[in-house]
Amino acid sequence: MKLSYTIGIGIDIINITRFERLLEKGGTFTNRLSKRILHPNELLKFNKLNGKRKIEFITGSWASKEALFKTLDIEDQKQFNFNQWYRSYNNHGKPFIWNDAYFKNEEFHLSLSHDSSFIIATVLRQKIYNNV
Repeated sequence: MKLSYTIGIGIDIINITRFERLLEKGGTFTNRLSKRILHPNELLKFNKLNGKRKIEFITGSWASKEALFKTLDIEDQKQFNFNQWYRSYNNHGKPFIWNDAYFKNEEFHLSLSHDSSFIIATVLRQKIYNNV
């Protein structure tokens, strides 16, 4: 059995047009921006996308990581880099956000929603106790 308790919750909302304007610049700016925000796993997916889906992807990553940042302690926030975290799905198909280097006994559950020109992300940070 797995037991957990909540350490923090974070939420972020962003207008997709903010990133749409940034990505319109194209070229080296888009490359630098995407490398700053996206984990290498996400960058592979991002580079395969086009148009609106590409904009939604990077906006969703930004909102997810901003929400995650809000769950962290001050000391962890000082070490935070967007491109160290990535979005994925667990064995049950539920989204999460993760960093391979830290937080081994924690989970960061992610909920991401799109509506019109807005993306909202919520992250629930939990401490996990296995075999309780």
